[in-house]
Amino acid sequence: MVDTAEATRRLNVKKQTLDDAYAAPANFLEIDILNPITHGVAKKRYTDYEVRMRTNLPVFKVKESSVRRRYSDFEWLRNELERDSKVMCSSYLN
Repeated sequence: MVDTAEATRRLNVKKQTLDDAYAAPANFLEIDILNPITHGVAKKRYTDYEVRMRTNLPVFKVKESSVRRRYSDFEWLRNELERDSKVMCSSYLN
């Protein structure tokens, strides 16, 4: 027979310290969009952005990378996310 008091007692959870709360996360994926550069003139004008990625997730072979992408690449990504999922993208691309 199972002891009801034993089966329902709370787990002894270690209280989180400030060091724990502000320590680096166990797993992370950071993506930053920065350093816009505008190229060309008139109708041939476009802007590209630096996209930096940092992670410690084991599924990524490269832990840090940086590429430049045009605004149209972000529009494509937004359309793909909205088409294939229930994700609603923010108004940054509106």
